Amino acid sequence: MDKNQVSRETRELERESRRQQRQKKWDERARSFWKTFLFTENGKPKSGFLVYTFSLSIVFIALLLIGFNFIVDWLSPLTASWPVTLGNLFASLCVSAAVMLIGAVLHRLLSDKRLMLGTYLWLLLYLVASVITMTLLLRDWETMRVFLHFVLWFAAIPVGLGLVLFTLLYRRDRPAPAPVEEEPAWKKYVRRS
Repeated sequence: MDKNQVSRETRELERESRRQQRQKKWDERARSFWKTFLFTENGKPKSGFLVYTFSLSIVFIALLLIGFNFIVDWLSPLTASWPVTLGNLFASLCVSAAVMLIGAVLHRLLSDKRLMLGTYLWLLLYLVASVITMTLLLRDWETMRVFLHFVLWFAAIPVGLGLVLFTLLYRRDRPAPAPVEEEPAWKKYVRRS
């Protein structure tokens, strides 16, 4: 064997080893993410924030579906003479406002002010995942355009407005950092070794 072939095989082995290490690291990260949904020995969730926001996101998906089912039917006679784009925008804003009102009440009642923002971050994650999935499944540009039009009116506007609202509310209501207490000067000189 010549030197070039040996060095080439060595580089290939090193590259394969790095690839396996990266894969192992990603597998560990994935397992640790899903472990946060498991419970401890005491019966408490390991990450209450993730579990609660995930559960609330499912509730808010149901609220959005109910809202679009009922509010759009109630608004149809009112917006029948309007242009389609304006009618869709009005319906989307009405549903968004109704669901965000429920979220604002929950934000006010819940002690952890991160929960509603986390819920809308889950909704954003679902939205992005569904768009990526449909992009891979739908090969026809015209079908994809119709799907993106649907996503804009029925998902992107409510999720985007909710993210803006609850980010602002969280920034307003987040607890102030605890003041750092400095030790009195005399303690610096009295420490025992």
